[in-house]
Amino acid sequence: MSPVFVLLGLLTASASLCNGRIYEDLRIIPSLNNYDYVIIGGGLTGSVVASRLTENSNTSVLLLEAGGSHQGAYYLEVPGLQSFTGPGTVYNWNYTSVPQINLLNNTIPAPRGHVLGGSSSINGMWYTRGSSADYDRWANITGDQGWLWDELQNYFEKSESFVSPADNHNISGQYDPSLHGTQGPLKVTVGGYSQSLDQLVMGRLDKQFPFIEDYDNGKPLGFGWTQTTIGNGTRSSAATAYLDKYLNRTNLDIALNSLVARVIASNGSRIDTVTFTNNGLLMNATARVEVLLAAGVFNDPHILLNSGIGNATELSAMNIPVVNNLPSVGKNLTEQPAISNLWNTTNPVTTVEAEAAYEQALTQWNNTRTGRMVLAISNTVGFTRMNTSDPDVEALVEQYGELAPGPASPHIELLPTVNAFDAEANFANAQFVLDSVNLIPYSRGSITLDPINPSGPPLIDYNFYGAPQDIQVMRQAVLSALAFVSTPAWQEFLAEPVSPLLAAVVNEYPNVSTTTMDTYIRASTSISFHATGSCSMSPEGAEWGVVDPDFHVKGVQGLRIIDASIMPFAPAGHPQAAAYMIAERVADIIKADNS
Repeated sequence: MSPVFVLLGLLTASASLCNGRIYEDLRIIPSLNNYDYVIIGGGLTGSVVASRLTENSNTSVLLLEAGGSHQGAYYLEVPGLQSFTGPGTVYNWNYTSVPQINLLNNTIPAPRGHVLGGSSSINGMWYTRGSSADYDRWANITGDQGWLWDELQNYFEKSESFVSPADNHNISGQYDPSLHGTQGPLKVTVGGYSQSLDQLVMGRLDKQFPFIEDYDNGKPLGFGWTQTTIGNGTRSSAATAYLDKYLNRTNLDIALNSLVARVIASNGSRIDTVTFTNNGLLMNATARVEVLLAAGVFNDPHILLNSGIGNATELSAMNIPVVNNLPSVGKNLTEQPAISNLWNTTNPVTTVEAEAAYEQALTQWNNTRTGRMVLAISNTVGFTRMNTSDPDVEALVEQYGELAPGPASPHIELLPTVNAFDAEANFANAQFVLDSVNLIPYSRGSITLDPINPSGPPLIDYNFYGAPQDIQVMRQAVLSALAFVSTPAWQEFLAEPVSPLLAAVVNEYPNVSTTTMDTYIRASTSISFHATGSCSMSPEGAEWGVVDPDFHVKGVQGLRIIDASIMPFAPAGHPQAAAYMIAERVADIIKADNS
């Protein structure tokens, strides 16, 4: 039987209706004007803040989510099925970038979660905090010492509960318990299914690529065991961790299928009203205390601009009344460019064998929550810096200075997998992927309105390689990947590169010409699914930026932005852990401000 038919059967068996105080049709609620807070977006930070604010039974919250429920969605539960939640599915906003002029005019996916839990319900489940220098730079830029790495550790730990992996193997030496929380809602663990690739990676490590016990120590240089948001073999999302246990709270209402159009000041200058559609009906909800915007890096600017908050000249050109001239809205979009370096391997199996293994793994997961389906993407990951002995790196540093925020902060991520983004092909061992990621991009993109249809999907421009140093870092990232697989053990495992353009790079390695390398890079670059920064935080009173360090939108009252769009720089890693930290911190700030 085809794996697709097996999966459809499991989905039918697993489907269930929403329960608790989750509403699909808001017409049954007597009034939408009785809430202290209206939160726009039931994604990662929206779910966390809604949960934390309603710990006080006297505080009422309406949480508006444009997508549907995560409950009973099999694809969102099984870590190994994450590829079924990507672009083209109901769980995704299915946005696409504008043509990228530095990538042969290719368009690039712009995925974001369109479901309760947001991107935490569909992402790769990576848990990496980045480097201490990332957050110290935030503190220095904003003038708020509360963003220092040392000050944030209690918030990282508050959200987290580090648990045993699905296979219950001994994880001593695979992480540092002193760095992690044990009482938080979010489940985090190391890989719960070993594979032969693990030993191949760990056997490669040396002075150039050292072992690191726990990359969440603030100095994440080296290869270590991957930490993911998984518990009991199942995805742990913001919805499962922060909402499911508290759906009986009478002071928390969650509205699904609720697409927000704009925020307005209904009486005076204070933003207090959210206009949205629920099942096609136009509705308003009013917040007595504050409106909290957590619609995500693409939709936060979209809502602000449609509300008249943004660049006054651009808004006037689209006949949108200007409420507040805030030119930085949507102008700091940051994404870490990535290339999937792909090889065939010397030990492929047949399609029939792969399908049989796939079906067996699904059955095992369904019965015991163990087996290959508990593997998110990879059990190992590496963070490294550019090769300072390379004359090109010396010239790069001489021209631009140190590109990373500190000497212990990585420039590059290397991610080894065996077709991890395709759950069926993952069993064939037919191809090996070693992702090269530029963790420190200086290029900044933008989110703008479509002048033909301002209320339609936003125009997303990553502006990859707009800053010249970024492609130079990516050259080093590809060279680092080739250096990693240059040992005899790896050459026995790898066959020919899948892409002729990568084959040309490999044939010239280690002295690859700029023409050969850049041809490969421009044809192969995509995203890391790490978009941040479109509503950047800046010092209070600064003319640039969108929010102050306490998340208030500049120039208006009653409105905060509370998600990853406020990051002035992306952390050197995957931004999920930082987003949980941000949500925990903003919840405490809101409580203190309104107590």
